[in-house]
Order: sequence, then C-alpha cells, then structure tokens
Amino acid sequence: MKLRFMLPSIKIRIALLYSLIFSVILIVLNASVLYGLKYYLIYQSFADISNQAETILNKLSVVKGDIDFSNENLVFSIPENTYLKVIDKNGKVVYKSRETEDINIPYKSDINIPVKIEKDGMHLTYINEIYNRDGKIFYIQIIKNMESQYLFLKLLFVLMAFADAVGILISLIAGYFVTRQAIKPVDYMVKEVNDIDARKLNKRLKVYGNKDEFTRLAVTFNSMLDRLEDSFRRQNTFISDASHELRTPLSIIKGYVDILDRWGKYDKNVLQEGIEALKKEEAEMEKLIERLLLIARGDSRNLKLNKETFILNDILNEVIKETSMLNRDRNIVLNMDDEIDIFADKSLIKELLRILLDNAVKYTETDGKIEVICKREGQNTVIKVKDDGIGIPSDEIPYIFDRFYRVDKARTKETGGAGLGLSIAKIIVEAHKGSIIVDSKIHKGTEFTIIFPF
Repeated sequence: MKLRFMLPSIKIRIALLYSLIFSVILIVLNASVLYGLKYYLIYQSFADISNQAETILNKLSVVKGDIDFSNENLVFSIPENTYLKVIDKNGKVVYKSRETEDINIPYKSDINIPVKIEKDGMHLTYINEIYNRDGKIFYIQIIKNMESQYLFLKLLFVLMAFADAVGILISLIAGYFVTRQAIKPVDYMVKEVNDIDARKLNKRLKVYGNKDEFTRLAVTFNSMLDRLEDSFRRQNTFISDASHELRTPLSIIKGYVDILDRWGKYDKNVLQEGIEALKKEEAEMEKLIERLLLIARGDSRNLKLNKETFILNDILNEVIKETSMLNRDRNIVLNMDDEIDIFADKSLIKELLRILLDNAVKYTETDGKIEVICKREGQNTVIKVKDDGIGIPSDEIPYIFDRFYRVDKARTKETGGAGLGLSIAKIIVEAHKGSIIVDSKIHKGTEFTIIFPF
C-alpha cells in the first residue's frame, strides 16, 4: 500500500520558503555579530594586558638585588580581573597580586605575545615579559580573566536567540498573509476557470490595469480561450456542413438501392443506370472524404509533406493540358519563365493548381480567358491565376477560404463543387510556408497570387 503525502498549499509553501530564507539570513547575521564581538573583546583584552605589562615594566625597580614592591602605583594599576605574577630565574614566585588566585601558566614561553586559553573552565588571556636590568632577570606574567565579557556574550546570545525566534514567527505569519494577498488573483482565476466548459467558452477572465505576471497570465489565457472557442465553432460548422454534404449522395444512393431492390433489378436499363449512378456517387463521396481528411490533417498540423526538387513548368503544362481538354470552351494561356525549379510536395502542388484552375473555369463564362503566370521574384516563386469571370464581391473575399462556402449561392454541387477547394488550397500553401493573395472585382475577374519562398 502506497502512502500519499499531501503537499501544503502554495501559500504555505511560499510563506515557509520566505521564512526559511529570512531565518537563515537572520541567524547568519547574528552569528557574525556574536563572533565578531567575541574576537573584538579578545583583541581588546590583548591590548589591555599588553599595555598593563608595559606599564608594570616601567614601574618596577630593583633594590639590593630584589624587586621593590613598595610602589603603591604598581598595585593600584592592576584591575580587579587582572593578575600579576613576578617569577625569578629559578622559578620562584616572588610576587602575586592576589594571594587567593593560583593560576599556573607557563611563563618562559610566548614572550611578549598575548595568548588566549581555556583553563579550569575559565577564559583567560595572558602575556609574558622579561625584566632584565643590572644583571637581574625576572619574568613578569599578566593574566586577565574574561569571565565578565563571556557572560555578556552568553546574555547577548540568549537575547538574539529569542529575537530570532520572534522574528521567524513574525516572518512566517506576515509571509503567509502577504503571499495570500499576492496570489489572490490566482484564486480568482481558479474559480473562474472551473466555471468554464464547452458551453461557456465565451467567458473571459477580467484583466486589470496592473501589468504584472498575473495580468499577462490572464491575457494569455483569454487568448487561448479565443482560439479554443474559434476552434470549437469551426469544428461544429465543419461537422454540420460535412454532414449536409454527405447527406445528398447518401440520399441518392439510398434512392437507387430502393429502386433496384423493388423492381429495377429486373429491368436491364434501370439496373445499368442505377449501377452507373452508384459508381458516380461513390466516387464523389470518396473524393469528398479525401478532402475532408486532408483538411483534418491540416488543422491538426499533421499534414506530411514529401518534398522534392522538381521543375514547376512540367507540372503546370500537365495540369493546364488536362483542364483544357475538359474545358475546350475556355481559353487557357500559360506565361512562365524557363526552368523554374521548386522544392515542394509535387502531388500537393498539382492539387493546388487543379483547384485554382477549376475555380477559375467555374466562374468564367464560355470563351472566357484564363491566364496562368509563373515567374521568379527575388527569393520567391510566384504563381498567378487570372480570369475575366464574374468576380467576387469585396465583402465576401474574407470568407472564400472557409469550408463549404460558395460565393454564388445559386450554384449546385454539380456546378459549384462542395466548397472545399479554396480551403484545401490555403492549407497546401501554408504547409509550404507560402502565402495566397486574392484580388477581385465584380464582372472584371479574379486574380489569385501564390507566393512560395525559394
């Protein structure tokens, strides 16, 4: 059985993180102050005993071979927490400032060097000096007990520890409330987003004037909702239109099947007519489904391109020849540069050209002129398909690439197609990182310009 640990909320985690950072900084600063003060007091003690030793050396005098300790200034100049020892060269203590104190520290080492030691639970600093006059040698030892300084450091440590604890507690509480206030917009976003579903895609997050990270997040989320809503709308329209387009051939197929089932199978003429009609509708449905699949792949950015380098002139000649044979009452003219090579998907480029030419033929009257131009312009390959047909109203140009859209609403499926051609054309062009431009005037014709990067 696996145990699951619930993480605290982000407000608590941020507050804990801030409190931890504040605690570390506070502890490091306080420790630095304590250690700095400790070593300052030690060095101050070194300075005191060094000055004390120098003063005593200047005040000492030898009378009849012994040190004269009758000088009152010698005794009064020694502070209460400082001890003086005078030792002769044989190791005999000839003078002690306090009889009750018996601190044994080596006196022949570390001459004229202040030293800090821990001895018998006491914090001591001492310095050894040599008195050498008139052949007389004595060792002078000054010892200072730092008990009061260390007591002050302990008291300061307790106060700082208490202040740290209070500071950490305050930082934790303040951090929680500040964090809660700071991420309040997130709570609002969570509440609003939970209310959004497929039926409420028109709902948007409120964006306030402050240009902070949460505002940018709200703007980005609203932008995503715009794209999602548009995608759902286009999907619903696509499904509705596709269902409508498929319903017609299915109705025809169902009608012929019913006729053949009842009595047509006994009449050879009716049987042959029904078979040909079924084949035709099957081919139309297959073509429609293939185009729908191509559009679906384009929408999902899953359209695979089998790119290769080929001569565009050959493809143009082939497509124009096919279109001219099927539409001998149209005058199709080709103007192109010599040997224009292009790196693209040959089958898709051929489909693109067929769509544009078929579209031009449908909207050009008998004996009308269709001109195809192919040339290089700088680093681009440009293909233009111009006709002198009925043209496209300016207010309808933005919609001609929508699926199942027909400019001439009076055209039937047989004369006007399913309305998918230009949608597929745009998908093919954009898949090749190109662009498509439309220029049209009523009763003067239409010009489609395709631009492919070289």
